Amino acid sequence: MITINDPQTVAAVTSVFEAYETALLANDVSALQGFFWRDPAAVRFGVTEQLYGYDEIAAFRRDRVVNFRHRRPRRLTVSTFGTEFASVMFEYDSDIGGRERHGRQSQVWASIEGTWKIVSAHISLARDDDPSQPGYVAAALAALNLKPNSSLQPAIEKQFATTAALAAPLMAFELPAETEPASVFRP
Repeated sequence: MITINDPQTVAAVTSVFEAYETALLANDVSALQGFFWRDPAAVRFGVTEQLYGYDEIAAFRRDRVVNFRHRRPRRLTVSTFGTEFASVMFEYDSDIGGRERHGRQSQVWASIEGTWKIVSAHISLARDDDPSQPGYVAAALAALNLKPNSSLQPAIEKQFATTAALAAPLMAFELPAETEPASVFRP
């Protein structure tokens, strides 16, 4: 029978995950690469990338400068199965492109030759409220003190959805913290 959530194993995985987070916040590329399993079967899915094998993961990390100074933990769940296998589910808040975003990270860890390694990882951002939904449109109209016209509601929802789709790539584009944003035009 497999032991689930053995306290010592949970503590060990939690500790190594916290070390990974410390390296991530410091953008310590060497340390980050060391947490992944050095094998072609390692996988990392990010918000915009699909990386297969340690070499692709290492190249991605090496070529990317990330600023996670404002990443704030929301919830951490560590589940262990036996003493050599674990899953880590982590939710966090982060400032991305000047907006507060809710991020999610799942990792599969395995004890390989006595060392915990990430064998699979998946990072995503939670969806913001969908601006094409009737509730969102109704709330936006109410906030503007406008009365909804039921005959125009489908066209308004379609326009909100189109605007959101056009803005999504721009909102997802990350700028380094040292990048000076464009000045705001004021007439």
